[in-house]
Amino acid sequence: MAVEIRFDANQQYQLDAIASVVDLFAGQEGLGQGLATSGPKAVAGGGLFDQVVFGNSLDIAPSTIKTNLRRVQDRPVVRSDGSETPSIAADLRADVSEDSDALDFSVEMETGTGKTYVYLRTIAELNKAYGYTKFVIVVPSVAIREGVLSSLDLLADHIRDLYDGLQVDSYVWNSKPTTARNFGIASHVQIMVITIDAFTKESNVMNKQTEYGYAPIEYIQACRPIVIMDEPQNMETPTRQQAIASLSPLFKLRYSATHKDLKHLVYRLTPVDAYDHSPRLVKRIGVLSIVKDEDPNEAAVDVLKVTGTAAAVTATARINRATAQGTKLTQVTLRKDDDLHDLSGGLSAYAGWSVEDIHVGMDGQPGWIEFGNGTRIREGGDRTNSEQLQRLMIRQAVESHFEKELQLVRQLRRGVIEARLKPLTLFFIDKVANYHPAGAKFRTWFEDEYEFVRNNPKYRAIKTQMPDVKDVHDGYFATTSKGEPKDLSFTATGAETKDAEGAFERIMRGKEKLLSCDEPLRFIFSHSALVEGWDNPNVFTICNLQDGRSTLRKRQQIGRGLRLPVMDNGERCRVDDVNLLTVIAYEDFATFAKDLQEEIETDTGTTFTGRIVNVAKDKTTLRLKQAVLDDPIFQELWARISAKTTYRIDFDTDKVVAESVRRINEMEPLEQVKYRISKAEIDITVAGVSGAEVTERGTVEVEGARRVPDVVGELTRRLPLSRATIVRILTEIDDLDQVRANPAAFIDQVESAISRALYDQVADGIVYTPTGESWSASLFKERHQFETVARADFVVPVTKSVTDKIVCDSGVEVAFAKYLEHERDDVPLFVKLPEWFKISIPLGVNYNPDWAIVRREPEGTYLYLVRETKGTGQIDQLQWESEGWKIKFGEAHFSAIKVDFMFGDGRHGNILVEQSEDFPKHTRAVRH
Repeated sequence: MAVEIRFDANQQYQLDAIASVVDLFAGQEGLGQGLATSGPKAVAGGGLFDQVVFGNSLDIAPSTIKTNLRRVQDRPVVRSDGSETPSIAADLRADVSEDSDALDFSVEMETGTGKTYVYLRTIAELNKAYGYTKFVIVVPSVAIREGVLSSLDLLADHIRDLYDGLQVDSYVWNSKPTTARNFGIASHVQIMVITIDAFTKESNVMNKQTEYGYAPIEYIQACRPIVIMDEPQNMETPTRQQAIASLSPLFKLRYSATHKDLKHLVYRLTPVDAYDHSPRLVKRIGVLSIVKDEDPNEAAVDVLKVTGTAAAVTATARINRATAQGTKLTQVTLRKDDDLHDLSGGLSAYAGWSVEDIHVGMDGQPGWIEFGNGTRIREGGDRTNSEQLQRLMIRQAVESHFEKELQLVRQLRRGVIEARLKPLTLFFIDKVANYHPAGAKFRTWFEDEYEFVRNNPKYRAIKTQMPDVKDVHDGYFATTSKGEPKDLSFTATGAETKDAEGAFERIMRGKEKLLSCDEPLRFIFSHSALVEGWDNPNVFTICNLQDGRSTLRKRQQIGRGLRLPVMDNGERCRVDDVNLLTVIAYEDFATFAKDLQEEIETDTGTTFTGRIVNVAKDKTTLRLKQAVLDDPIFQELWARISAKTTYRIDFDTDKVVAESVRRINEMEPLEQVKYRISKAEIDITVAGVSGAEVTERGTVEVEGARRVPDVVGELTRRLPLSRATIVRILTEIDDLDQVRANPAAFIDQVESAISRALYDQVADGIVYTPTGESWSASLFKERHQFETVARADFVVPVTKSVTDKIVCDSGVEVAFAKYLEHERDDVPLFVKLPEWFKISIPLGVNYNPDWAIVRREPEGTYLYLVRETKGTGQIDQLQWESEGWKIKFGEAHFSAIKVDFMFGDGRHGNILVEQSEDFPKHTRAVRH
């Protein structure tokens, strides 16, 4: 039996949010039952006739609305420190004009504080005050649509009781023309919920003319509906904005916790406001932190995420860093040529750890970082067994849940809470196969851990109330036609496919049943794609089990469980000691808090000291120069250098095996992986996101989850060697048992050692052959038109290139770009070759050369050059041997396509000297 949630109609902050919208139109006359007006013409009996619709109208002057807006924004609010300020700061106010933006208003409310409740009651208040009857709620996804429909069902009786039996019809746009017609001709309140993708195209049913001579959208347009945009930041593209404008809205109302475009902000409830409010409006937040127990004297490197853009490739990683409080595991952003020794604060363990290259994963494979010391670390966490970590996280989530169940039983007995309260635990996963069918690893681990914890004497008092393991967990997924769970799928634009839509409809509706203590389900495994739109007030524990490369932001994760919980009697529990949301996190508390604070600052635009954050302060925009792309000089340069090639390699297998074995035997011994677990509570105040550790739970290993993976198969997949050769190498090394201590790290290190042994063999014997294909110059326009890049410290303004600025990777490149721009009059054009310009080289990596340069000679001929800039001009003086290999591969590639290639230190003019008379020059008039 579902719990019937009771709503409090007197929450002052919600009433303030409602009034901030209603009062914008003070002075507007009431419309009674709506304004009767002429609707679309319909065809009947061979003729046309007008159809009467009931719509909205706005009869007050723009100056009145402007005055009302300023009054609303000037309303005083008392902050947590006792100070009184205008509700909307001057920095957040947009200029009021008389264009369409003048009737576009925003309400900002932190997740979990009742945003949907507020705008549904605002509909009723607008009808009460002004007689408005036609409302369209536009949402960006089916998940959010289903959440809105669920709220409409839950609130129907509540609103009817508050507003004297107000008649409201609410429904989803179902692609039936009669739905739009009924919306138009009804004289009482109509609420249509529609996803943005249902009316963005001319081919959508909403926009297609029917056999009666009108399109469904014409009925909506005739009504001049009030358009409510839920999560508008996901509907900001020109196409979607144009679609919303096509509804002919009377005015627009935007509701979100994370606006991108504020328009006219009329109400604001930030995370700080929600957390500092007395009583709190959301749950407290705790972090149960699981981190690898690192030796501060060792070089810990955890590669969390690799991100590639047209301008650069970066990686998010965790390394040890020296601080005043000692050595701490710290999250950093890495770029090519970064030195971990410097980033760590000078820790000697990182000597030699410079970032040689960062590779984006292809075809679903993880990316990786290649370091100058030969180490290669893949994306997806640290060099540990991820299955160990995932099982440990499941164990901690189950223990956290049992702790909450026991706490709630004791609090009910002591009268702290007035009715039973059932907690839920939510697991996010990204592959259904990890949970379904029976025997899948997450399901098996969960059931084992659940039974283990349930039989712990510590939880004897609640053992009988905890359901059997087969009833206590379930997965919320899309299903096949036979009812089998499957992964959700999306179109290239992010729109849901039919299977995703079906999953959302099943999951989002009827979630109140989960609140009942009589419902045994307590642990929910949910696809990570459902993170937006789905939440449940009784989620007390959240655990993200995605395989390493998690795309979930901190606010997305905690947002699924921020709402105040609902007891069995339908009332909200507002007891702080009860309301603690625990997030199981594979990172230390300081990193979690730092990331959360940065997300809040970025999303809300305000720091915790009250000043406005300039989100774009470290960003710069590159503007593409079409005139340069069209110039014959560039076109000739590109025609010469853009050819693609393929390569052939020959090597002596015996030598590769011997060198691989030597390198592997020289590796540092691996130690068993241990995890340190601690718990801390987050505090969100005007000073920032902070907190102190509550408990240190010690160091643990996960013996049950450790298994030796298919080392031979994994290395064969990563390397261009046969299984027989891999087996031969492994059988000849001194200590194969190291794989048991840390399988993932062992595979990474062995791969790196074999790769370098192979490089030694193939660098001098590789042969490139042109394929007849080439890189298209159109990619510049596709990927670099008004491109914004986050890193502004290595940006050089230029006039001689295809963009107005060049983003460099190092100080050497900055100096060289300035040299070409300001000191070389004989260089009319130079291009920093973009990240997508890749030369294939062995072992699954690619080489991205630095520069393409045109040099004009005195007689009017042009030299077309490709150059690599390093800190030295001698290949035997390069810091890392792999840098030399890549240069040799580059020489072989460009020689095959007859392009002049060279590397040097970039500080001397001889780097522009022609290397061979064999390469053709191009003769034409000197450009003036």
